[in-house]
Amino acid sequence: MSATQNKVLAVLGPTASGKTGYAIKLAQSVGGEIVNCDSRQIYRELVIGTASPSDAERASAPHHLFNFLSPDKPFSAADYQKLACACIKEIWQRGKVPVLTGGTGFYYSAVADGLGEAGQSPELTEKLRALYAEKGLSYMIEMLAKLDKECVETIDTNNSRRVLRAIEVVTLTNKPFLQNKPVSPLEGAHFEPKVVIADREVLHHRIERRVEEMFKDGLEKEVRDLLKKYDRNAPGLSSIGYKEWFDYFDGKQSCEKVKELIIIHTRQYAKRQCTWFSKQPPKRQEISLNA
Repeated sequence: MSATQNKVLAVLGPTASGKTGYAIKLAQSVGGEIVNCDSRQIYRELVIGTASPSDAERASAPHHLFNFLSPDKPFSAADYQKLACACIKEIWQRGKVPVLTGGTGFYYSAVADGLGEAGQSPELTEKLRALYAEKGLSYMIEMLAKLDKECVETIDTNNSRRVLRAIEVVTLTNKPFLQNKPVSPLEGAHFEPKVVIADREVLHHRIERRVEEMFKDGLEKEVRDLLKKYDRNAPGLSSIGYKEWFDYFDGKQSCEKVKELIIIHTRQYAKRQCTWFSKQPPKRQEISLNA
């Protein structure tokens, strides 16, 4: 395998940091094809609220794994790993360079580092989800603590999906969660991650401007149209930019409050992304796009 055939470029970073524009220019310069690495932009019909690439942007370079999944379908990091790795191999076969682009660090890690030896058990996953729905997050955290106390002290226990996955991993492997060693899914691949950084004030301004544009572009109508087809509990509709509308539709808050909440939640999400990307990936090039 040649250096070109096994190369994977990545443009990562927080939301509204300017990743998309930079990734397109990079792809054009290297004969690359963009592969989505964002857990929200996978969903079909969630276009405005997820800031998915425009038609013009998609026409400027090949794009893959964007807006393909029904909003009512669950989608795991393992699902992403399988599709992204297959997509990367197809791009290599065409003699092109894959450019992973997005802000979901766990998705990138799933492809670059692997997910571990546990795999998944659909039966156990459904059982844990049902238990969570019945008992709540606190019960699941206590359950995990009995299985692996160190894990509870390490992972984000406010993230229900992370808690349920940890229980699943420990149960399937009969090993502590942190001993579940990842297995690389792309043997011989050479990853070159670039992390886009922006000052806090610049990022906050971009987020506010983006949300304003989303409202002008018809975000409310997009959400209303989605709710004609899908339940409010659909996985896709738990996304920032969508769930904030429910109380407004129920007459419990104003449209301005919806906008305010979307901005706040997006800022909070960007902060978590910045924290992750300040340490990951280990060997990365930082790109400043503060202009």
